[in-house]
Amino acid sequence: MEKIPRFDSRNALSWVRSQSSSPAVLRRLRLELLTVRGWCTLGAGILLVFLAHLFGRHELMALGISLIVLAVVSWFFTLSLRGRTRVQRRLLSTNPSVGEVCKVQLHCSEQAMIQEQLPESFGPGPVLDSPGDLEYELIFGTRGIHQLGPAQQVVSDSLGLVKGLVNTGETLDVPVRSELIDLHRFASLGEQLLTGDARHSRSTTADYYDVAIRDYQQGDSIRQVHWKASARQGKLMVRQENHVATAQALLILDTTFEHWCHSGVDLRLSIPGKNEDFPSSRRFETALCLASSIGSSYASSGYQLSFRDLSGTPLIEQHQQATSDVIAQSNFELFHAATADLSLNNDGTDATSAELFSDQLHKELLGFRDEPVIMILGELTVDQARRLATLARTVRHAEIFLLVAHPERYDAAHQELAGTGWKVHLLSGSLGAEQKWGA
Repeated sequence: MEKIPRFDSRNALSWVRSQSSSPAVLRRLRLELLTVRGWCTLGAGILLVFLAHLFGRHELMALGISLIVLAVVSWFFTLSLRGRTRVQRRLLSTNPSVGEVCKVQLHCSEQAMIQEQLPESFGPGPVLDSPGDLEYELIFGTRGIHQLGPAQQVVSDSLGLVKGLVNTGETLDVPVRSELIDLHRFASLGEQLLTGDARHSRSTTADYYDVAIRDYQQGDSIRQVHWKASARQGKLMVRQENHVATAQALLILDTTFEHWCHSGVDLRLSIPGKNEDFPSSRRFETALCLASSIGSSYASSGYQLSFRDLSGTPLIEQHQQATSDVIAQSNFELFHAATADLSLNNDGTDATSAELFSDQLHKELLGFRDEPVIMILGELTVDQARRLATLARTVRHAEIFLLVAHPERYDAAHQELAGTGWKVHLLSGSLGAEQKWGA
């Protein structure tokens, strides 16, 4: 069995970029399809026509016109084959993410030589000698809407006057989501993300008679003990009357353009979109990877995540709150799918304002007194940190990830948050997630 070819856009040394020797004008008119023999035939025909006009020889005129017509007909006939070969492309991997292997199948039922056209960062694509199928693997280095195709067919004529590649078939848009990493491997992010009452909320489940049960904690009354649940789980469980537990968490992701794209500091990136590319930075891509990974961890623990930006605008349209773990996972999948074309907000908002959050988001935070709140920020001034610290009276369990280019410059802001009891991570976001946390 032949080995499936794999193309990794992160490995730029695995292929050599070949510059086309044809001038741009010839490529625009598709005249690069003419071979050296084709150009010689066309040139000889033009020369004979000129000599026939100069010396008045009709036989030279006929021969020259014949050579010109032969070259033009071969070129036109070969060019007319463009797009006629039916090439089908199928994505075998569902929901590809950055760094994961994405399998693609190329199929053609006609006799032809087909070369796949990959995004520029992958280099030359695989070649299919049809009829038949060809499977290949891609590893995307950036998220976005990546376009595969159109495939290129190797065309030529029997006289050797024309040979080249013409586009055939349709394109395929592949939405690539942000990278997911296993956070529990990284000591720099703490032993666990869920602590205190957050752990208590995670262990809370709905029992029969519409009663929620949770782990026994010091100070609970003996009358609250749910004996059947305790016997079933092998540890003391207490009941919470009159409400069904819905473990919830709020993830706030900073999407302000000015916070992530500082000139001269951040490495700018261009993310492929559906219609046009949109700007991003290495820091924001690291933050998005962190947000997706934290969201995956919470969703797998049964949390229903709400995703907001600094203005309080939902980043996704999520399901209504319920106790189903399936819905909790579905909410995360919606967010993870949205990361493929999530762009920074460049609406001209004052990035130095003392108020980091909008009034709408402040009101929503009042409902997360005992539930975990995760904040992933790209910029935080001392005044903003001071205002943010006042929320500690309302929000008891918050975890802040501040990803900046120079962490040593944010010690003052860090000190403002030191007395809140929150977990604050001051991280350098200049390196990508793979270099910073990867194995």
